Amino acid sequence: MTINTRNLRQITALRSQALEVLAANQARAADQSLSPADRQVATFDAEEAQAVLGILDSVKLNLGRRRQARSLHAYALF
Repeated sequence: MTINTRNLRQITALRSQALEVLAANQARAADQSLSPADRQVATFDAEEAQAVLGILDSVKLNLGRRRQARSLHAYALF
């Protein structure tokens, strides 16, 4: 297993966790039994989780591009 594969797996695991946090906070933000302040905190936390997902997707995309570039370079050397 290469470092990139391990990194991609770690990013995928972190992304799954961020999705769980996002879903939980979206549910809390919609829960009318909570106080407005608690719903506001949940909304903020959901926005933060979405930002984390965006960062992880960007990192994953960049790692994938690097891996593809290395493969093309190795093929060109062959």
